[in-house]
Amino acid sequence: MTKEPSCDRCHKPVSQLEEFEGGIYKGRKLGKTYRTMYEGPAIEEHETILSEYKHEDGKDNIAELEQKYGAERVDQAFFYDQLSNTVGSSFECKDCIGE
Repeated sequence: MTKEPSCDRCHKPVSQLEEFEGGIYKGRKLGKTYRTMYEGPAIEEHETILSEYKHEDGKDNIAELEQKYGAERVDQAFFYDQLSNTVGSSFECKDCIGE
């Protein structure tokens, strides 16, 4: 059995969605857009760690940061940074796209 397509953001199935009324998606129930992988609020602890990160002449200060904040927190900060700066495609309904 094939799963019915749904909005990538709100996860409503296509059968429950309204069609776009205008624009390039007129008559369709899903439109393609692009979003960062993380759209939540800024996480201050991660922002602080990232602001202290330095990389010069092929050397970085990750060991210092790990001593100061712990390896797990530094790893989480870099993962947060990757998600915040990675853009991917998303098929969304008109409510999520904001038409």
